[in-house]
Amino acid sequence: MSKAVFPNTFLVGIQKAGTTTLDAWLGQHPEIYCYESLKDVHLFGRFKTIEEIEERLLKEIPSYNGQPVVLQSAVNYIFYPFFMESIAKYSPDAKLIVILRNPADRAISSYQYFKKMLREKRSMEEALLYQPKDNFSFSPDNSDFTYIEHGFYYRQISDCYKYFKKDQLLVLDYDDLKDNPKELMHRIFSFLQVDASFVPDMDAKNITGNVKSDFLQSKMLSHNKYRKWLVDNLVDSWFPVTKRKMLKKKIFEFNTSKNKSKIPVKVSTDNGDDRLILKEKLKNYFNEDVEKLDQLLNTQFSEKWLGDKTTNKK
Repeated sequence: MSKAVFPNTFLVGIQKAGTTTLDAWLGQHPEIYCYESLKDVHLFGRFKTIEEIEERLLKEIPSYNGQPVVLQSAVNYIFYPFFMESIAKYSPDAKLIVILRNPADRAISSYQYFKKMLREKRSMEEALLYQPKDNFSFSPDNSDFTYIEHGFYYRQISDCYKYFKKDQLLVLDYDDLKDNPKELMHRIFSFLQVDASFVPDMDAKNITGNVKSDFLQSKMLSHNKYRKWLVDNLVDSWFPVTKRKMLKKKIFEFNTSKNKSKIPVKVSTDNGDDRLILKEKLKNYFNEDVEKLDQLLNTQFSEKWLGDKTTNKK
């Protein structure tokens, strides 16, 4: 590319709700150009100016080839209102996609993921049962360890509507990704006004799963002299910035045992009964927010996720 092509479509969240899988499926469509190496890179947090963003976009391989849809995905975009404001500033007509998952299941899955990535050291109950924050700045810890806050979907979608029209945001259900993937992709392709008959290869990505080798995982994630030597002498020399993240992702995928199902369905702890008790406790955090979400979107998530049959629905 001689000139950077700014994204006109954004997959904006939610964390641990199939966004990596969906990004991979969308990127296969011949009418969609996907900034693959910028998955989960927050353009408006990582780079200080639009010129720096454009400079990074120009490094993407393969280059843009005239596709009408230009996609970039980052799960925390919708989590921070200032990211949505920045997207609206530079791409006011952008189309946005968000996928929602049962917030209690999502919180547990997120905890398990960061435990696997050796970032989370606390017990599950200690990490998940806390007083949620109302305001916080953008940081790795605020992005990753806010397990409850990520499940306040009404709050996030309401903030999104401050900057975009309702018809610019497509809200999806994680269960459809799991149970009706072809129908879901047809709906997304129709929303993006590309060939809706296209069927991608629908293998799941970024499954939390179980680590095959704790030794390999620790060496990949810990900052030690061996890792530094490997990066300085091999990675930096042989892999451009656009390839490094994908290499790391491939190694993590290799070291993760995957479920037989295409999309991970169940979340578990060492004790199944403890998980059920914890999940019931987590539901209490989300009741009010999900009821407001149903009123906003004319959905029935309260009954589906929380077992609430008394919610008023339009």
